[in-house]
Amino acid sequence: MEIIDEFIEKAYEGLIIVDKDGFIIKFKYEKFLDVKEEEVMGKHVTEVIENTRLHIVLKTGHPEIGDVQTIKGHNVITSRIPILRDGVVVGAVGTILFKDVSEVKHMVEHLDQMKVHIKKYKQDLPRLNQAKYSFEQILTNDPQMLMMIGIAKRAAETNSSVYIEGRSGTGKEYFSHAIHEASYRRYGPFVKINCAGIPKDLFESELFGYEPGAFTGASSHGKIGKFELANGGTIFLDELSSMPYEMQAKLLRVIEERELERIGGNERIPLDIRFISASNENLREMVENGRFRSDLYYRLNVVTISLPPLAERKRDVSMLAGHFLKLFAVDYPNCPTQFSREALHCLEQYQWPGNIRELRNVIESAVSLTNAKTIIASSLPDYISKFRQNLHQNSEFNPLSLPLEGDLKHMMQDVERQIILDALDKCHGNRTEAAVMLGIHRTALYKKMNKLGIDDDV
Repeated sequence: MEIIDEFIEKAYEGLIIVDKDGFIIKFKYEKFLDVKEEEVMGKHVTEVIENTRLHIVLKTGHPEIGDVQTIKGHNVITSRIPILRDGVVVGAVGTILFKDVSEVKHMVEHLDQMKVHIKKYKQDLPRLNQAKYSFEQILTNDPQMLMMIGIAKRAAETNSSVYIEGRSGTGKEYFSHAIHEASYRRYGPFVKINCAGIPKDLFESELFGYEPGAFTGASSHGKIGKFELANGGTIFLDELSSMPYEMQAKLLRVIEERELERIGGNERIPLDIRFISASNENLREMVENGRFRSDLYYRLNVVTISLPPLAERKRDVSMLAGHFLKLFAVDYPNCPTQFSREALHCLEQYQWPGNIRELRNVIESAVSLTNAKTIIASSLPDYISKFRQNLHQNSEFNPLSLPLEGDLKHMMQDVERQIILDALDKCHGNRTEAAVMLGIHRTALYKKMNKLGIDDDV
């Protein structure tokens, strides 16, 4: 009985129970009416509560839910429910849910705010699960890369699973986005899963979702998994090599059956998903070493796209550097507009272990540290500069290494331009020191720079 009293105390602002004749047999209005239960037990409800209709409900047998009743100057929200036994009214229950109508108004306002938030989240969700890049944004002149783009475009027209392999920073995510964007699924969601970023014990709930209260710590509302979010679109499994071995069998079952069950659920949910996966590790070697399931590997590796490292795309380096330079011009005031020849030479000769991502960072660093209009070799990060110094030690500048294009006059101008740029680079842009190094007057150096089209801000 104590438990029931405690429940009534917390669930309602007030509660009263009367028998079939309207006499009080339970009274929990103390806080509201400032009257104790023992003082009113056995009294008729009309003697205790003003404007009551409980005695009317006893006669009609019809409940009155959410009615407004004035008690002690307050407009309260009440409900009156008849108690039936074998179809006969044997009593009635009256409750106060809100002791003032203003509480209902606040609750309605809160619900309206929640509806606005939910609407916003529903609008944001498709935007968050959209492809960001297209094939037009993949910049290259490299034959191998152009061939991979051709394969990717043909794969986009099918529903086949695509596996993208390549070192970190080679553009695997760009390709995955572009394939989705070029496919008939482009109007559906594009959901990315970073397999290396999900804790092992959360993998299944992240991918499959779960029903309310499915396990300790689970949300009481349940959760939609990534696979369901991607339904009708594409799912991108990045860093696939990091997927736990035990999860690989469950992923294989989803791919084969095209349906899933949430954790703690019994309903089988049909899926219409296109799978794209990527890894910077050699999955074939992992299969051979027993660290990755062969059946899953062959299910995901229907179309293979192998992206070459930037070190093998030398002709793309200067083009990408120029692209990033224009990109950063939007955010950096007085951004440099060009590279010196030796700076470009250093960029092209460097091996780029971090690939395109590293090149972008290097250009941004040079832009932020350069006040002149031209990025020279010494503007590049130290480790690039050291690489440049090693190049000079192993192979001093040789005019004959320049491309032989045009007539003798223009070739001589190219040689002279390069010599001046090298001198300016070694003197960190100091024109007086460069003139001394070249054995000419500073004024003569200015004239030659102007004649050869070398920016005065170098």
